[in-house]
Amino acid sequence: MHLLARAARPLRVAALVLSLVLMGSVASPVQAVPSGPSAPAPAPDPIDAYATYRAQSTCDPTVKPGAQYLLDLVRSHYGVGRASPITRACSVGGASEHKEGRAIDWGVNVNNPTEKAAGDHFVGWLTAVGPDGKVGYNARRLGVMYVIWNGRIWSNSSSNAAWRAYTGSSPHTDHVHVSLSWNGAYQRTSWWTGVAVPSEFAITQYVTAVYRDLFQRSPDAEGLRTWTRALNTGTPRVAVANAITASTEYRSGLIRGAYRDFLGRTPDPKGMTDWLSAMAGGLTIQRMEAGFLASPEYFAQAGNDDARWVSRLYNHVLNRQPGPAEVDHWVAALAQGQTRDGVAIGFVLSTERLTTVVDGYYRHLLGRGLDPTGRQTWVGAIQAGGRTEAIIGGIISSDEYFARAERSKR
Repeated sequence: MHLLARAARPLRVAALVLSLVLMGSVASPVQAVPSGPSAPAPAPDPIDAYATYRAQSTCDPTVKPGAQYLLDLVRSHYGVGRASPITRACSVGGASEHKEGRAIDWGVNVNNPTEKAAGDHFVGWLTAVGPDGKVGYNARRLGVMYVIWNGRIWSNSSSNAAWRAYTGSSPHTDHVHVSLSWNGAYQRTSWWTGVAVPSEFAITQYVTAVYRDLFQRSPDAEGLRTWTRALNTGTPRVAVANAITASTEYRSGLIRGAYRDFLGRTPDPKGMTDWLSAMAGGLTIQRMEAGFLASPEYFAQAGNDDARWVSRLYNHVLNRQPGPAEVDHWVAALAQGQTRDGVAIGFVLSTERLTTVVDGYYRHLLGRGLDPTGRQTWVGAIQAGGRTEAIIGGIISSDEYFARAERSKR
């Protein structure tokens, strides 16, 4: 290391000691402090919501990336202190986020003026008022749940957050303790992504909107609790969305819709069970629809006549009347050995058909028509074998849908 670089760290800490004394921030670390570490991503406006306290609930003593990053960050930025283990065996002591790998202990001692100055500056920087006029600006961006230092604790719970006496067994005079939310632990906050983590209320609104859009009902208590907890503990939105759209309830709705649209009836119990099993095994809704269209039941509804069957496909699948040449083309193909199943799958996977279908999804879920990028992405995905459930999951997990749900008064 260059000699000037080696000298820079003691000078930085000495400057912190002087600035903290002049500002009186040793007594009040919540006050605004000089700038600290720099984030890799720009701050959005508004920034992340306050992090609700979620105590250790699992045994997973593996170091989470956000915790390792934060410990490395403070040691590198301040140039002092020691790194204590991030994880702790689940059999040791009481509940602790160390047992989930999302808490750090930065070894700085209040009896060492240089280390105390660094610790005071860091917790002050974390908890200080930001450009939005609210406390804990950098704590919110990093996904910090709470900080303990020198006999006091600060919880990142609301704009009224303030330091208070800490009554635990250790006064934390020889280290700064920081516990992270799950979003902070997995580096999903705006510090790393530039995208704000929403509030729990916004997440509740989102889950409620998904249920109303997909199931035409409000979420049941268990469903609401399950999905909001998953999102609040850092599960990616797309994973939750895909789990919902892969549910028996959602797939049952797809099956009922196909029966209604193409066979004009509701599914019988055995048919529902068989199709659900097939979809669980990988069958796409388009393959199921093609099976309906090629079935003897559907062909009989067309009078067991090829020309009338083709015309019926145009009416039911493409929502238009065919021209005589179009009917003649497909009748000739059938006469030459093309199967009804082959013709049917061509119709349901046609760009004409899928553009209309996906446009309907956009209008229902996003309140707007399908744009060229969406058409290329989603229509192409279905034609390549993608599942409708995954397409819907992608739409409802988008930032656009989330923002719409957040604005909704439903």
